[in-house]
Amino acid sequence: MTIGDGAGSPSATGHSLAVPLIANSVASPPRLVYGALDLRTLDSTEQGYAALYFEVAGSGDLGRVTFEGLDAVRGARGEYPPYDVDRHEPADWVFVVQGSAWLRERHDYEMRHYTTPLLETHQHYLFAFHDEFVEAVAEGIWLDLVDRDNPFTVPAVHPLSPLSKDLPAENFTSTDGLRWQLRRSDRTDAELVEASRYCSQRVYQFDLTLDGASREAASIWIRTRRGRLVSRFMRPWPVGEVGHVEGLAQSGNFADQWETYLGEVAQRRRQMDKRQR
Repeated sequence: MTIGDGAGSPSATGHSLAVPLIANSVASPPRLVYGALDLRTLDSTEQGYAALYFEVAGSGDLGRVTFEGLDAVRGARGEYPPYDVDRHEPADWVFVVQGSAWLRERHDYEMRHYTTPLLETHQHYLFAFHDEFVEAVAEGIWLDLVDRDNPFTVPAVHPLSPLSKDLPAENFTSTDGLRWQLRRSDRTDAELVEASRYCSQRVYQFDLTLDGASREAASIWIRTRRGRLVSRFMRPWPVGEVGHVEGLAQSGNFADQWETYLGEVAQRRRQMDKRQR
């Protein structure tokens, strides 16, 4: 079923995205929180992050949408969606807008000022509520339930968070004597692939130990976009993607890239030792 006023863009259409939580279509308006400013209260400090809060249909629980790679967000009142939307079910409320002029506009802006392409990595999301809608340009989204007494706490478990140190780890030593650990997510392949339809999922984490401290040095992430599953070997910011393969990768798929990086780290440390002598 297609509804909407079609005024957002002549060719833009919102295609429904099946999500695990259904928003109450007649509840109070959602609450959109934007920005990363930490706010101190009398009892604690609330860490700032962008999120969209909504009441869950049926249960009355408080749901939350968090964003991966959020580029832009906006909200407006209105009974009708700003684009034609293709609903598979009457309760559908999350849509991915194809042919988005706003995504193109944001891409052009980013390329003009920062050389950051968005068209291949970001999507235009539309969240439709009763008499209101919220839109976002982001790499992905994640939905979960929150405690009404502490709704703004940072998610304790989230796909974008580092893997827990409590997970089993394999210990290795490189040819240059660097110690490192490999951890894998405790979720099954099927669970990770399904969840990758919404946002990136960390499958493996490579932790490097230097000067007695262990920290993430690289990870293998998966993401499904338009039915295509891709695994990416990522270094923390500002490096980013080092390589990618189609499908669900194993840790060995990026062994060459990892060994190259370990060699570079060892070489830098040898040079530092020479300068300090």
